[in-house]
Amino acid sequence: MCPAALAAAVCWSCVNTTAPLRTRVYSYEESTDHASIKFSAELPDGNNHSARAIRENLFGVMDNQLSHIGSYEEERLFDPYDGDINDTEGCVKYYYDNAFKVISDGADDDVRQRAEYINQDTGIDDAQKEEILSRMPGWEYEFSLEMITDADYYAVFQSQDYIYMGGAHGGVTGAGCITFDKATGSIVEQFIAPGCEEDIQPLLRKGLVEYFADADTQINDSNLNEYLLLEKDLIPIPAWQPYPCEDGLVFVYQQYEIAPYAAGMPSFTVSFEEIAPYLTPEARRIIGQ
Repeated sequence: MCPAALAAAVCWSCVNTTAPLRTRVYSYEESTDHASIKFSAELPDGNNHSARAIRENLFGVMDNQLSHIGSYEEERLFDPYDGDINDTEGCVKYYYDNAFKVISDGADDDVRQRAEYINQDTGIDDAQKEEILSRMPGWEYEFSLEMITDADYYAVFQSQDYIYMGGAHGGVTGAGCITFDKATGSIVEQFIAPGCEEDIQPLLRKGLVEYFADADTQINDSNLNEYLLLEKDLIPIPAWQPYPCEDGLVFVYQQYEIAPYAAGMPSFTVSFEEIAPYLTPEARRIIGQ
């Protein structure tokens, strides 16, 4: 059994309820002949220590996502914001402006290269070339950062982006749902205690069977693995940290993480009663279990 299941009970009476988190939404939208971008970022608007800490952590999420749009390389596409960290609007606008430049420049370059290739094709006539060029796909990017839960001891912000770069289909990216300890403003880095992956397999399998059942499939526990893309027999804990909601702990797998693209983003909720033995002490504290 994993260490968390053997941990002693924690006294929760020392945890104080914190006030609701006041936020502000920053929204921008712009388009060119070949690109469009929608941007929405909800950030804490307070000036206390917790609000500032959460806001600065979310700036980090924004920086990481927007400086690597459509890129799987470590190299950044533009420099990090180096202005006044207390100028929230200035910081947000900096990242939006740079993200729009990345998308618009990338789309223009992509369309130019496609047009050159088509114009050099001697197998089609000018009318066909003109028709193909008129249907040239552009790029789309949507950045979304929003608070989805404001509980007594924690707040959850969801980072989820959509990008389409002229291919067969777009893709969902982002940092997932990020849980903050409202007392300190710090990120809850880990919900499931180390060493518990094998112990929680029945819970993960049950959740995935329920997810696929909603899609009206004939998947059950005995044939579940046939529909998954696993490197080993164990179903991994999602790369995105699970996050708490009113009904329990939510698990979300990204596209292609454990299943084909057609399966979407498998997600399910495990009740706090079922998952409690496998939670880290920090997770137990902030959900007040």
